[in-house]
Amino acid sequence: MADGASDDGGIEILSKAGAIIDALAGTQALTVSALAEAVDEPTSSTYRLLQSLLAMGWVDAAPTRGTYRLGLACMQIGGVLEDSLDVRGVALPRMRELRSTAGVAALLCYRRGVRAVCVERLEGHDVRSVAMQVGDALPLHVGGAPRALLAYLAAGEQHAVVDELLAGGDGVGGDGVGGDGVGGAADPYPVPSAAELDAELRATRERGYARSDQDVTIGIAAFGSPVFNHRGELVAAVSISGLRERLVEREAEMSALVVSTAAAISADLGFDGGARG
Repeated sequence: MADGASDDGGIEILSKAGAIIDALAGTQALTVSALAEAVDEPTSSTYRLLQSLLAMGWVDAAPTRGTYRLGLACMQIGGVLEDSLDVRGVALPRMRELRSTAGVAALLCYRRGVRAVCVERLEGHDVRSVAMQVGDALPLHVGGAPRALLAYLAAGEQHAVVDELLAGGDGVGGDGVGGDGVGGAADPYPVPSAAELDAELRATRERGYARSDQDVTIGIAAFGSPVFNHRGELVAAVSISGLRERLVEREAEMSALVVSTAAAISADLGFDGGARG
């Protein structure tokens, strides 16, 4: 009986400590009295809990005298949890819905250097394209998802990537092998001039999505949109790809589906829609 009572007491203390952390998570800093009111506890017991949390590093004294804020230990754990979010796992349900609604292939790509790597592909109902299968990579200046990644990179990073693309970095345009599995020809994806590439990237951002019209595979078009994490950082791009006539003739409808899907995935990752690079 005594053990049970002790367990209940421990759970109650943890619950109260959790309430204090929750209260501090929603603001910059609070006084003891404000915390006591927020968690509906006497000031004296709130102060005792704060002293224990201070000792563990979960709470710190704030710069303003008599106020408290979340401690470094608490924020570090929170950051680890946020960073461990599996973008692919979060995106997959949204991609299934996109594929079902659009009726064409849905893809998810990550950026790796000057290329975009396909990490997920859900086939559509039309002809199966050999372009951009899982594990394949395309240079960032071609294709729906790759171009969305390039267009929404932070300005400084984008300039560095464009310079590398123009210089032929990472074998882009020089090895005769692309993400569609077609090899043997020099420059399968020639990089346009700096002015042309800049104009396309600006147009992509103005539209809110990237547009690919047979620049990877004849007869295939794609639309891509960026995905952001809780910090507003670009982490992926989602796209749809299919027969040109199915996409280009319904561009307004199909591109809106991609943009809304990317926005939903970003929201699932904690992105609040604020400023981004």
